[in-house]
Amino acid sequence: MSSRPRLRVVEPPSGDSGADFEAFARQYQPLLFAILRKYCVGIEHEVEDLVHDVLLRALLRWDHLQRWDTFKQRSWLGRVAENCFLDRCRRRRSESDRLRGLLELAVDAEERDALEQDELWGYVGVEDLRWALSFLSPTLRRTFELYLQGWSYSRIARETGVAPGTVGARLHHARLELREVLKETAERRRRERRQ
Repeated sequence: MSSRPRLRVVEPPSGDSGADFEAFARQYQPLLFAILRKYCVGIEHEVEDLVHDVLLRALLRWDHLQRWDTFKQRSWLGRVAENCFLDRCRRRRSESDRLRGLLELAVDAEERDALEQDELWGYVGVEDLRWALSFLSPTLRRTFELYLQGWSYSRIARETGVAPGTVGARLHHARLELREVLKETAERRRRERRQ
């Protein structure tokens, strides 16, 4: 088990009560570590942060807290420790929910884009494709033309002297460039047909 970290106490505004608060913090620090270790099974790395959070709240209420008896101070610290832990759990769950929501939005947007792109291809003809091929680099054009003739990746790889994975990458880049070239034409035709 690792050694307990040494607590560094923030000085309160008034001078004399600083020593009192430091003594209070040192007295209750082991209790807070014990309580929060029970709560933080599986996330032990957060125990020290939570202890500091509890002691910071105690410092902010020190004017009232220093007048209470020991039993009331311990009870208050126990409740605050539990609340700090629960707040941390809620924040983590909330962040996780937000991230999950953002991921779902990104997936939905990608699916919509893919559907829109697939739909746009329906407005492109063979002549449009032949015209767009002239905008590709010779390497991409040759690979794409062989693929259009029904050649397999391995056969194209042998013909062009590259690995099959390179053929896949070239076809991917060729499709992206063709979509970009043909997008305006496809969108214009879609608008015309809808009118």
